[in-house]
Amino acid sequence: MKIHCIYGISYDSNIFVIVGDNSTIIDCGTGLHSTYVEDKIKEIINPAKIKNIILTHEHYDHCGGIKKIYKFTNSKPKIYAHEKATDKIESGDSNFARMLGGEMPKMPVDVKLKEGDELKIGDDGFKVLHTPGHTPGCICLYNKKSKTLFSGDTVFANGSFGRYDFPGGDASQLRKSIERLSALDVANLYPGHETIVEGDANRHMRATLENTKYLVGL
Repeated sequence: MKIHCIYGISYDSNIFVIVGDNSTIIDCGTGLHSTYVEDKIKEIINPAKIKNIILTHEHYDHCGGIKKIYKFTNSKPKIYAHEKATDKIESGDSNFARMLGGEMPKMPVDVKLKEGDELKIGDDGFKVLHTPGHTPGCICLYNKKSKTLFSGDTVFANGSFGRYDFPGGDASQLRKSIERLSALDVANLYPGHETIVEGDANRHMRATLENTKYLVGL
């Protein structure tokens, strides 16, 4: 399994392209920089070989580019998201998109994920962890053998974590989700924004857990 990160521009999320037997894209950015994203994907893999697209949650900066990437990959991949994220993804409802002058596309979700589901990403199996707090439909994806975590907007590098002051956010739930993630053995952290961490992610996870004491409203 080879993991490639297309770092987000401006409000875009990071986009991960995982190459293997079950080549997968995780998150899709806003779609406002689609030419750049498509060129980067072509440098990594033949777009027609992408089998799955997974959305870590329902926010526009992760979902806005879904339809463009879906068409770019020959409209073949299956779309995955948590069952609590699918309403907004399928309805295209996003105030954030309107604020940025963009549009949240309406996109059917083929597989509605739930806690404990197992997915093959690249060549390896990952477990779906439901981690609400940033949004109701947030998920992380964890592979125990390689100690790899795709953390969406729940946990970032250097002790930071996702906002909880948007509609649907909940500080108490976010802290519980971070406590849960911090109990995992994580070497490689691939978050929805900012830098990735390869090799010593446990240190970053401990810093994030420590910083949850500053969560407002608890």
